[in-house]
Amino acid sequence: MLFKIKKFLLPALIAISKHLDYNVFIEKVYNTFKDFNNDDIWGVRKVCVENLANLIKYLKNNEFEKLT
Repeated sequence: MLFKIKKFLLPALIAISKHLDYNVFIEKVYNTFKDFNNDDIWGVRKVCVENLANLIKYLKNNEFEKLT
């Protein structure tokens, strides 16, 4: 996937997260975040850091261990 697509995909996924079931959120959005967080391109990892606060809003309190 191209950098320009990845750059806009994560914020878009986070924006629609409030309309998703929690299991779908974890399976699709959170797993995409984890994949992008380990990407070789610095710009993709930067987008992850910039959107981390928005992602955390949708995690349940007992799910914070997943971030480590």
